[in-house]
Amino acid sequence: MIEATALPAAWQVRFRAGENEGLADTLKSGIGGSAGMRPHELLEASLATCMTISARMALADLGIADADVSVRVYLEREESTTRFRYELALDPALEAHRALVMERIECSPVRSTLSRRLVFEAV
Repeated sequence: MIEATALPAAWQVRFRAGENEGLADTLKSGIGGSAGMRPHELLEASLATCMTISARMALADLGIADADVSVRVYLEREESTTRFRYELALDPALEAHRALVMERIECSPVRSTLSRRLVFEAV
């Protein structure tokens, strides 16, 4: 569970999960700022971090620890479609494992969650 609380500065929000916390912010009509990630960037971050963890786990299963790997995620909001584009960056020495790593990131937990039908309910 994440709890988000508005801060005194315009559009700033502190979010917390247990002992971990972060700051979100946005700029609208010249009001607000950039003290934290924008809400849509948090969606990108969620997917990118999960895919990166999945990639590291795939490589660890091959006996490759501390692999140089990263994932970039781009969120595109269209009228009828939300599109997540992603790019896997691997150390050139690991390119032989790209197909296996891609297979693992394509079924990462956050991607699987976002791929299902979404329902929003107030409690």
